[in-house]
Amino acid sequence: MRKFAELVLKYRIPIIIGTIIITIFMALQLGKLKINSDILEYLPQDDPNVVLFNEVGDKFGGNSLAMIALETDNVFNPNTLNRVNIITQKFKEMPEISYVTGLTDVIDIKKMQYGLEVGKLIDEQNIPSEKDELEKIKNYTLSKEMYRGNIVSGDGTIAVIIARLKDDVDRIAIGREMKEFVLSTEGNEKLYFAGIPFQMIFLTDVINSDVIKLLPVVLLLLIITLAISFRSKRGVILPLSTVIISTTWGLGLMSLLGIKLTIASDGMPILLLAIGSAYGIHLVNKYFEDISKGDNKIEAIKDTISEVGVPIFLAGLTTSIGFLAFLVSNLTIIKEFGFFTAIGVMFAYIVAITFLPALLSFMPAPKIKTKKESHKLTSTDNFMIGLSRLILKRKFVIMSIGFLIVAIGIFSLFKINREVNMVDYFKKDSEIRQAEDMMESKLGGSIPIQILVKGDLQEPAVLKEIVKLEKYLKNLPDVHSPQSIADLICEMNDVMNDRYCIPETREGVANLWFFLEGNEILPQLINSQNNEGLIQAKLGTVNTKKLTLVTDEIDRFISENINSDILMINLAEANSNQKEINQERVRNISNKIFYDAAYYGFEIKDKIDLEQILHKYLTQKNLEIPTSNLTTKLVDYMKNEDGDLLIKSSSLQKKVVNSLIRYVEKNDNYTEKGIVSHLKKIVPGSYYEDDPEMLDYAAMSIISIIENEIKWDKVNNLIKEITPLFSKDIKQNSNFHKNLIGDVWEINDTQIFISNAKYKNLNKDGQFSPISLDLQQTGMPIIYKDIDNNIVSSQTYSLIFAIGLVLILLAIQFKSFIGGLISILPIVLTVLFNFVIMWIFKIPLDAATVMIGSVAVGIGIDYTIHFNNRFHFEIGKKNSVENALETTLRTTGKAIIINAFSVMLGFLTLLLGNIVPMQRFGWLIALTMVISATASITFLPSLLLITHASFIGDLKHKALRQAINIKANIKQKVNDFKEKK
Repeated sequence: MRKFAELVLKYRIPIIIGTIIITIFMALQLGKLKINSDILEYLPQDDPNVVLFNEVGDKFGGNSLAMIALETDNVFNPNTLNRVNIITQKFKEMPEISYVTGLTDVIDIKKMQYGLEVGKLIDEQNIPSEKDELEKIKNYTLSKEMYRGNIVSGDGTIAVIIARLKDDVDRIAIGREMKEFVLSTEGNEKLYFAGIPFQMIFLTDVINSDVIKLLPVVLLLLIITLAISFRSKRGVILPLSTVIISTTWGLGLMSLLGIKLTIASDGMPILLLAIGSAYGIHLVNKYFEDISKGDNKIEAIKDTISEVGVPIFLAGLTTSIGFLAFLVSNLTIIKEFGFFTAIGVMFAYIVAITFLPALLSFMPAPKIKTKKESHKLTSTDNFMIGLSRLILKRKFVIMSIGFLIVAIGIFSLFKINREVNMVDYFKKDSEIRQAEDMMESKLGGSIPIQILVKGDLQEPAVLKEIVKLEKYLKNLPDVHSPQSIADLICEMNDVMNDRYCIPETREGVANLWFFLEGNEILPQLINSQNNEGLIQAKLGTVNTKKLTLVTDEIDRFISENINSDILMINLAEANSNQKEINQERVRNISNKIFYDAAYYGFEIKDKIDLEQILHKYLTQKNLEIPTSNLTTKLVDYMKNEDGDLLIKSSSLQKKVVNSLIRYVEKNDNYTEKGIVSHLKKIVPGSYYEDDPEMLDYAAMSIISIIENEIKWDKVNNLIKEITPLFSKDIKQNSNFHKNLIGDVWEINDTQIFISNAKYKNLNKDGQFSPISLDLQQTGMPIIYKDIDNNIVSSQTYSLIFAIGLVLILLAIQFKSFIGGLISILPIVLTVLFNFVIMWIFKIPLDAATVMIGSVAVGIGIDYTIHFNNRFHFEIGKKNSVENALETTLRTTGKAIIINAFSVMLGFLTLLLGNIVPMQRFGWLIALTMVISATASITFLPSLLLITHASFIGDLKHKALRQAINIKANIKQKVNDFKEKK
């Protein structure tokens, strides 16, 4: 390194000028540095979960939901509804928004006299103002599950406007525009802004403000630390210039390459300022030491570079390795943080080993202490002398404590929780956190669960599987409001036919689908070919453990309970499989009843009794004709002027109806042809002679009425029989009663859907075409889970990589594998101690704290290297072990403490920031630095002394030879000190 020192001094002017030019250039790039707050970009864009998430966004109008909530005593008042309408209409005009829904612009399905109408809940052109009308709308809205908990809270105090942003827009810019407009509208309601776009805005602003606020604080603390430690201007200016220059270079390079600051790299400037000072501190400390010995300035610079150049290089290299270990992570932001911090560290080393010596060569040599001053012991010196004696006396105790910490640390590894949710980044009193907490408590959360459905969405079989999944989803903890195209079909069927279920036939589905054609809600639920759709729900928790359990359970249910290869056959064609198929149908119906009962708070006393009753009705034959109800329905039909058979005479109506009922009671296998023949006998010819086909249509309608009433009678009797099985009256909850009717209506189906794989024998000739169905879970919970999994792997692989590489480098440096192993143990202790603290204080592993382990390796190894090199140097001077340890601690030990203290203060400034994970990262790293420094000057020398580490020197025999004289030497030093004083 001496030749390198001579080169630095030879080219000191170009080095200084070049450094200044590069710094100015890089500083100019800082204004172009941008911030990335998109959590989706934590992951590689070719990650399968990211690809599917983006695919769903492309197909269904985007994945980012912006939610604006208005809170007041009662949102069903003219002022609030008008404000909701103004905001909704403004959002609909914005081309970046694909879909908006709210109280004044949401689909509503109403029953008309002879059908149904798909319209709006509230007419945006005519907002009600009368109290009675508003109360009527309120009661109607809160009675509907499709509204309650989605666009209005259950107590009617919060109205929500939900806007879906397109994927190819600047969500932060659009979010700001939306927020500004909402704030500009008149009203006294309390406003909340929730959802990904507003989270991104808040995080961007916080990162920006934290960097601006914290950097001056770190610099001030660093200045104070250096001033106290060196008590000279150059002792402050030189190390400080190193970190300012290297930090500017690192951030400037990021800007040049188009890399943005993230939640992880947000702390990078603080990190570089804190740890980059180490190289300048060690170099300046050694320079002052050499000058105090009487060396001239130039020789002192050469000696300094020669003696600490390699240790500083190794320290910089190993620190960089600690950060480069993050390159093995799958998380993009962790990779970027690791790479650019490693580059910044090497910049700090380069500046310290070139720019600082060049500057020192132009500065006058510091004042040489007099002999009297040079022998004066400082309080730090006295502390280090005492510490060296303690280590010599209690080395086994120190080592035992160290290994105890290692053991507890290994145990704690398996006890640490993980957390990745974006909401947890913000303080509890922050605007965005309050909004998300409100959404969670009042409206089921703001995190969307999405399940992509691939299959013919007009097939009853596909829709029924979707309904089955949704009923199950409702019972999962923290899952709320699952919705899909199937819900709209069920809702329309309920309004039209009084049964909340999917029609049995494709034609039945098509008849209802017709009413939805052209509605703006469809592109959010299905694609234009009707072969892909979306099931959407909300997750009411941001807890990663709960979130992971929910996503895993959804995947498990889909895998085990959803039929992906469906065979549609008539029950009569099931032949020998009828019994088994009916048992499956009973289980499916009873499961749906259980799901609904659990969701609505009804307990079923005996599932076996329920299944027995279901089986009885499912296989029931020769059903009785419900005479009373059928008479009423047939009379109503014949009174209908729009019907096929209008009979105005009440006596003739009664005669025809009674005759028809007697006919069908006597003829179980009645047909349209038979009904037509009978009608001709009892209906005067004047009613149909002008239109003979009229009786054909009338017969079709009459058979439909008869069969429908038979089915209703069967369902009503079944419900009546199972009612005692429930813990309370089912009519207490109209929504449960409605769902229960839909569940048991399936007993009337003659067209059934079974597994093609299980019942291949029924389709061995291929006469039936199987219906395929594929469900894939996506949405933010899956993204969070993916990040969580990658956090664990990042922690594992980066630590193994960092510790492994550092171990190899240390083994090479000391030419001893044992030497490398001993030197790495203090770092292992430090990392594991960090895990103990995280376990005790319940600090989760997240995108910030996952970096602590490798950072501790990268930074902490510096202390080990510096200590070993100085100890080796002192032993090589034929010192006794005692003197060598004392000198090492008084010199290098002091520098380690100074650096650890400055790094600790630097990281503690993160507590002043607003990002919660970075606050935890800050104080944990600060604590880690203290532990790392402590381990390097206590645990490490204890290990070296106990193992008689030969890579350091002859610690065994030399110590034995000089042990006899140690007391005399110490006593003589004390006497000399007193005389000089």
